[in-house]
Amino acid sequence: MKDLKELFYEAGLVPVIKIESVKMADGLANALCAGGLSVAEITFRTKAAPQVIEKIASFRKDITVGAGTVTTKEEVNAALSAGAQFIVSPGFNPSICEYCLERGVPVFPGVNNPSLIEQAMSMGLTTLKFFPAEVSGGVKALNALKSVYQQVSFIPTGGIQEDNIQEYLTLKNVLACGGSWIVSTELIEAGKFDEIERLIKSARRTMMGFLPIARGDEGSRASSGSSGEVKRDRGFIEVRTPSLKRTLAMLSPLGASVIPGSEIMKGQSLIGASIDIPGIETHIHLIE
Repeated sequence: MKDLKELFYEAGLVPVIKIESVKMADGLANALCAGGLSVAEITFRTKAAPQVIEKIASFRKDITVGAGTVTTKEEVNAALSAGAQFIVSPGFNPSICEYCLERGVPVFPGVNNPSLIEQAMSMGLTTLKFFPAEVSGGVKALNALKSVYQQVSFIPTGGIQEDNIQEYLTLKNVLACGGSWIVSTELIEAGKFDEIERLIKSARRTMMGFLPIARGDEGSRASSGSSGEVKRDRGFIEVRTPSLKRTLAMLSPLGASVIPGSEIMKGQSLIGASIDIPGIETHIHLIE
């Protein structure tokens, strides 16, 4: 398994999940992977949490699953027994942190001020949850802490949405952001996993500025050309643009053309389309 810090940094976004029923675990796991995430924090705010962790940890080795909102040693035990690979707590509780360290499990306690940060550092903890992020000063607070605690990395959580996540990720002391908007309880319980996948992809597109997408169910498709050579469909890049119409007009001097059948309409408006640009092998999918 990858180092957790490396995993969190690569993900950029750790979904904070409150799930009421283990029956929804498979659909949720599929949506996470389809959206491009391989990490999940299942919060102990429902009785189903240990069962959900156990199911994902047992059957989805492509997802690193941890337990969140852990506030007692009993919950630590339940989480570890279920297969959790890390523990997240909303606040800094020395006894919980010590217990996790004794058990050899990574723990990320919640902090939101210098005193708590230094108490966590005294225990050798340098990756901390910054919670509640927006209420505690958000980006400005983390930026102020950056020069004082250069060895500390934060996972801000609380009040973070797609419209402000990039502000956090530009900070050098932010490892990743915790977010619940992409995996709301309402969407999970309604079985709207396609919407969860869409929200995850939208967030990743915002974080990167584009989104690499593979065609086909298995990431790429192979076909044989006339010479017998196997050619693979390499997929395309999806890019968000503020105005699809204007972007198409600006690309027209390059010979860009919309690929027939790729258009996405919303009412009478064109909001998405794949384009072909001569000389560029990979297709670009523009989305407004």
